[in-house]
Amino acid sequence: MQIGSVPSAFQSGLSGIQKAEQGVAEAAVQINRLNTEQERVAEVQAEPQQNTNEAPEQQARPSLETEAVNLIVNEKLAKANSKVIKTADEMIGTLIDTKV
Repeated sequence: MQIGSVPSAFQSGLSGIQKAEQGVAEAAVQINRLNTEQERVAEVQAEPQQNTNEAPEQQARPSLETEAVNLIVNEKLAKANSKVIKTADEMIGTLIDTKV
């Protein structure tokens, strides 16, 4: 193994962990949005209809199941990338031991 590829492995692992972190944050936002929409629907249903000409919002609604799966996928992604970093760390330790 070339010594130059170890920093690349560190960078790949770090990049993957950052991507997983972003995925978890996005799933959390979607779950929060789902809860907020459910509260808003409950409030609207409790109020009498004043203007029936308004069209309901047509926006992609997140599902709790999908976002729970996204959380698990991103957890696995973070764990896999942490193993990449750990392996790169062990390899650089081995390379240093070999070179000394």
